[in-house]
Amino acid sequence: MTVRSLFPVWRSRLRAMTQTQESLWPLDPTNVGTGLPLEGVRILDLSRVLAGPLSTLVASDLGADVVKVEPPTGDPVRSLAPPRVDGEATYYLSVNRNRRSVVIDLRSDDDRLFLRSLVGAADAVVENYLPSQARELGIEQMKADFPDVVWVTVAPAALGGPLGDEPSFDLLAQARSGIMGVTGSPESGPLKVGSPIADVVTGLYACIGLLTGLFARASDRSTPGLRIEAPLLESTIASLINQAGGYLGTQKAPRLLGNEHPNIVPYAPYATADRELLIAVATEAQFKSLCRALGTEAVGADPRFETNDDRVENREALRTLMEVILTTQSSTHWIGIFSEHGVPCAPVNDVPAALAQEQITSGDLVQEVTLATGSTMPIIGSPLRLDGVRPKIRKAPPLLGEDTQAFHDRYSSS
Repeated sequence: MTVRSLFPVWRSRLRAMTQTQESLWPLDPTNVGTGLPLEGVRILDLSRVLAGPLSTLVASDLGADVVKVEPPTGDPVRSLAPPRVDGEATYYLSVNRNRRSVVIDLRSDDDRLFLRSLVGAADAVVENYLPSQARELGIEQMKADFPDVVWVTVAPAALGGPLGDEPSFDLLAQARSGIMGVTGSPESGPLKVGSPIADVVTGLYACIGLLTGLFARASDRSTPGLRIEAPLLESTIASLINQAGGYLGTQKAPRLLGNEHPNIVPYAPYATADRELLIAVATEAQFKSLCRALGTEAVGADPRFETNDDRVENREALRTLMEVILTTQSSTHWIGIFSEHGVPCAPVNDVPAALAQEQITSGDLVQEVTLATGSTMPIIGSPLRLDGVRPKIRKAPPLLGEDTQAFHDRYSSS
């Protein structure tokens, strides 16, 4: 059995759905016959902004049928702009493909009953309400009332802790987690990462939890659906990896090193005649190759640079020696030389240059999508490839509530 057929076969093992449930939530035609591994899995997305929607985005790219529930004012990410395309924030468009949109007012008793019917038809729910909000709006009660449903909560911090009910966002998590404390230079001071790394890491952890819950439910339907937390603070702290490990092992706080690596040298941008070039030498063999490429093999025998430990201690002296040579030629020249010698290097691209690389332009990571307004725009699709094939974007990001009436009609007739 191939991975492509796994979940369609196991779909019946996830939950025994009644005919009423099936009629309330028929699969979107774009999610039928895809051959994707999560085809037939229904996910209700009650989350907003980025981390939660990103988790369901990954699942939808893999074939899951996702219904996005929004308040009458819409997911706040719809207004996080400029830039906009046809009035819709590109932030929203970047993370909400392959799903339908249903508007539900959780302060309405009738709408909460409507939501309960959707929860009852779902295999999994993803939400990011604060515990106090979840109790007030009836979300916590729904979680208790549908024990078979896999439930993923994207929380500010682990629930029950002192920050578990405090609002949080990517930037706050970057600040609290220590990510900003290891980003930047002594001159700049702490800096945030240029992309919303805390939300992205948390969203990916949330998706791992979601898939784990679906797998566990399909493996043994007699067990209740898992209750999974993906806490923003702890997920971001976990992403510190070597920085946190170094501190815990030595009790020495990491320094702000700018673009320098705390544990590897040379592993940073270095000046050439025209612009900086990133050189990433991670092994002793690569360092010897670098010395040969630079024509300074004697440097490799210098006791200050003999091992990586030595180079970390004497990083500035090595940088000075390297840049005396590197600044005599252009970055393009050195890229060619380093390629011949097997020295890992890369230009420091801005976003347009990154997307203009042949590796990207000759592939299908960026896909053209026709929006609900009729306009077309390129969107970055899934980076995953399944058996060598990247999943296509099957459905453009929906307009606010564009599927509400169809679901309401089926609800009213059920």
